[in-house]
Amino acid sequence: MSLSVVSHADAGAFLKRAEPLLLEGEAEHTLVLSVAMAEAASDAPNDDAFFATVEHDGDVVGVSFRTPPHKLSVSRMPLDAVPLLVDEVAARYESIPAVLGPKDVAEAAAARWTQLRGGRWEPGMGQGLYRLDTVVRPIAPPPGSVRAPLPEEADLMIEWIAGFARDAGAQFAVPADEVRAWVAREGFFMWDDQGPVSIARASGGTPNGMRVGFVYTPPELRGRGYASALVAEVSQIILDRGFSFCTLYTDLSNPTSNSIYMKIGYEPVMEFVDADITAC
Repeated sequence: MSLSVVSHADAGAFLKRAEPLLLEGEAEHTLVLSVAMAEAASDAPNDDAFFATVEHDGDVVGVSFRTPPHKLSVSRMPLDAVPLLVDEVAARYESIPAVLGPKDVAEAAAARWTQLRGGRWEPGMGQGLYRLDTVVRPIAPPPGSVRAPLPEEADLMIEWIAGFARDAGAQFAVPADEVRAWVAREGFFMWDDQGPVSIARASGGTPNGMRVGFVYTPPELRGRGYASALVAEVSQIILDRGFSFCTLYTDLSNPTSNSIYMKIGYEPVMEFVDADITAC
């Protein structure tokens, strides 16, 4: 079995080589596809980004990418290819905060990284990737309706996105300026019940799908159905815009959110895990 890792000069070159594999499992590859497409279309791409294909006798059998300072992401691939991939990554970067991917691949990659660079790794958040093709709206929706945030609500949105990051254990906060840009563009939504009560964002478009993320309701407003109603409406908005499906990631340790999403039509695609890396 002849395995190789090919690093590509930019996201465009990566997509040209990897797109057939990625589109064959578009929902599974939503993250790498959307990031690569955005980088390829950007006027100011991340010069330090890493996009690679794992190949077996000329066939693409896996992919990996990183846009610093974020974690390394890996897809399903032969485990024999993991050391080759991580050696390539280590030639580019002095450190990485984590590896995200299928459990066996992510943990093998983290183990190889610490073997090369020292430090230690430990299992982090388990994440479920879900896909929706048809929305099932809540039987008894809460009062209120969906709308876009107003410019004067940007400070509140910054506060709530920070709350989302804390709940998710995110290693990198979303900069305030970026949240303000979300408010100014399409794709950021809130549920309004005599004022904002829950938020969600639609982003990460691929040829046929889009992700729902950053779903957050302040603790004192939870348990009232706001997030369920909002995600259902945002998902329908995405489908109404011509996309075939929606995806979202969940924290597998939170049975409440996973149950909520399945009730409105999301079905499991696969599971991912973070392998968190601590330097020496």
